[in-house]
Formats: sequence, structure tokens, C-alpha cells
Amino acid sequence: MRGFTWIFATMAAVAVGAFGVFALGGHSEAKRMRADLALYIDRGGIADLDHAQALGRRLLVSHQSDQGSEAALAFVDAVLAVDYGLDTVREARTALDRMGSQSDSDAAISAVAAAARALILLRAGDRDAAARLAAAAAASSSGTPHPLFALGRVRALNGDVVGGARALKAAIVRSPGFMVARVAWAETRLELGDAPAARTALEDVLAKTPSDLRARLLLDEAEQALGVVGSGTLAAACPPAQNRWPPAAIRSGCALARATRARRAGARVEALARAEEAASIVPAEPRLQARVAQALAQLGAVNRAAELLERSRRFAATETPAVAWATVAVALGRGHAPSPPAGPRPADPESRLLVARVALAAGGIGALVNALDGLGEAAVANDVDLRLLARLRHAEAAPAAIGGQDDPVYAYVDGLRARLDGNLSVAAGRMRKALSGHGDACRAAGEYVAMLRVLKLGVDPAAWNLLRAENTLCVNLQ
Repeated sequence: MRGFTWIFATMAAVAVGAFGVFALGGHSEAKRMRADLALYIDRGGIADLDHAQALGRRLLVSHQSDQGSEAALAFVDAVLAVDYGLDTVREARTALDRMGSQSDSDAAISAVAAAARALILLRAGDRDAAARLAAAAAASSSGTPHPLFALGRVRALNGDVVGGARALKAAIVRSPGFMVARVAWAETRLELGDAPAARTALEDVLAKTPSDLRARLLLDEAEQALGVVGSGTLAAACPPAQNRWPPAAIRSGCALARATRARRAGARVEALARAEEAASIVPAEPRLQARVAQALAQLGAVNRAAELLERSRRFAATETPAVAWATVAVALGRGHAPSPPAGPRPADPESRLLVARVALAAGGIGALVNALDGLGEAAVANDVDLRLLARLRHAEAAPAAIGGQDDPVYAYVDGLRARLDGNLSVAAGRMRKALSGHGDACRAAGEYVAMLRVLKLGVDPAAWNLLRAENTLCVNLQ
């Protein structure tokens, strides 16, 4: 019996020792995973956030009461929902619900959880509640950058881009390695028209996290605003799509970037196809929705633009620069003469074209000339539509490498020039070719009708078919 007792005692000791080693190993592995989770969140690119989400889920399978991982997963899901329009809100809410009020015992965990809650409220369209929660969390937290990041995103999408930039800058000062805040700050600089600062910040981010596709797309925006060509930034931002990767926000942004390039080159058919591609896959990310809407409106697809603009207003205030300028594009496309939004103009070529078009609609040739002078020679030289509008200053030769005399913007400008010269018969003929396919087609319709009345000619009802399909609420439709 004593022998058996000794054997059992030995086996028990071995088992306890093995369990201790196993538990220690499991604890060490969990510690490493938590460190990796924090690192991926700091880096903040879409691939990094995807890895962080997977790590958070794995940690919570093996450590169900891990409050820090619950808060981190909720924050990752909230960022994916706000910045990329992904359907991750439900998982974020579930993680926060599992935490309950226990996170109050740890200030850092509580701050991350509060930031996640604020972003979820923002994604739900409750911007006022999101602003209150983010402000309170930022004021009470002095160690983590997450609440300041949330406050910056909430303020920016509430229309206070300056305040949003200030909060994001504070998050960067608090944690210089928190790259997701650096990228968001660069976006606010683009919204405020400061392309050089955005470019510098994004190049710094990409030096440290070269796989950040959102940063690369924003860098492409900055470079296009600055007239940089041939950098390869867009190609690097847009890897071939496979197995639903990259996410729709990246794919839509890539299609939009190609659409705006094509429009500026005069390839209007390609531009519209790319813009429609962007619209067909754009997720619920309001800045991207508004920018796609603006591009569509400038290509004459005003009905589709108005739909996207309305969707963007669910998640962003009308004062948000991207939404405000898209609103102008839709109103102008419908034949109204809106004023430019107050405040700085976003740093992008599409807004430059809008400045010129608004000036022409509201103030005529004199206002257009002033607007073109303000935009500068380089901006005009790099945009076929601006070069065409510049012909109204005096009888300049038409730009080469566009769609020929049947290009609708070419025909529109020709018609306006002929009217200025008093040749209404030629002007009416040119306007007849400008009744669809560009942002001023509705205005061309008004000019066309006015000229036909003076010439005492009737209107062919078929002339409105394309315009009616593209722009049902055009004020000049008959």
C-alpha cells in the first residue's frame, strides 16, 4: 500500500507541476497576444486593424473575463465602422455589454471603452451624444490617446474640422506612435485645404507603416492637389481585389481616384464608368460618399449624386466640408446658382472645378475670370474642364487630347462663346450637343431654350431624354 501511495503522490505532483507550467505558458502567450493587439491598434492600417480584430476575438475565447481585450476589440470594431463603413457595430456593442461597469476599476480600460462608445454613437448618427461622451472621456483621461482620437473624429464629422484637428493633434502629442490619429489628422488637413501638411504627415506615417492603404489613398489626394504626377502612390494604395480584400472603402476610393483623373484628362466616358463603380460599392463612410457624389454631379449624373449625398448626411453634418461641397455640386447640377461653402476649400481638384463653375453661374464671365486667376495657371493647365472654361476669357484655341467637338463641355463653352458673339444660331446648335454628360448640362438646357425662343424655334421633346434620365430635378427641364 505504501508503494501505491508513493506512486499516486508522485503522479499528483507531476500533474500539478505540468498544470502550472501549462498555465504559465498560457499566461505568457496571452501577454504576448495583448502586446501584439496594442501594437496593431497603434499602427492602425486596415490590415493592422483586421489582425487586431482577430487577436481580440482569440483572446476572448480563452480569457472570457479579459476586460482590456473587450475594450480593445470594441475600439477596433468602432474604428472599422467609422473609418471604413464596415458592419462591425454589433460586435463592438456586444463586447461593451459584456464589460458592463467593471471597466470603471481601470482608468485606461475605461478610457478605451468610452472612446469606443463615442465612435459607435457617431456611427449610429447620434452625433450630439457622441460629442458629449467623447469630450467627457477626453477630459477625464490623461494617459491614453483613444478618447482624444474619438473626440477628433466626432468633431470633424460634426462639421468642426478645426476642433477635430486640434483633438487629433493632442492625441498625437499624447502618443506619438498612435498612427490612426496621425492619418485622421492628415485627413482634416485635406479638408481644410492644407495639402502640404497632409502630405508630410502621411509620408511620415507610411515610412513607419507602409501597408496602410487608407494613408496611401489620402496621400494620393494630397499629391493630386499639389499637382504631383507619376509617384506611384495610387497603384500602391490599390492592390488587386481578391476574396473581398481590400475592403469596399479602399476599392471605392481607388475607383474614385481613377474617375477624377480621367475627368481631368477629358476621358469623360471612362470617368463616369469609374465614378459609377465607386458609387456601386461605397460603404457607409460619409466623406467618401460625399466625394463620390461630388464627382458624379460634375459628370452630369446628378440623380445618383443626390442619392449618395443624402446617405452621407446620415453620418456627417451638412457643414462637413466634403458634404458641403457635394451639396453645392448637386445644386449647381440642377441649375441653381449656389454660393460656395464658408470656410477653407478642401484640397482637391474637383473642388477647384466647382469654384470656377459656381463663379460662372453666379457672376458670369467676369467672376469666372477672377476665379480662374485665383486658382492659378498650374491648376488650369492640369484640368481639361478648367482649360475649356478658360476659353471664355477670350477666343482661345480648344485644348488638345479631349473628345473632339462633340465633347459636351467643349460644346457648352462653344455655345456660350457664340452667344457672347451674337451668333445665336450657332450657339443653339452647340448647346444642343451639351444637354447631357457633364455638370452644367442643366444650365445648357436653360441657355438652349432661351436661344430657341429668340430664334422663334420649337424644342424637340427628344432633346431632354438623356438629361431627364440623369437629372430629373433640373430646373430647366420642360
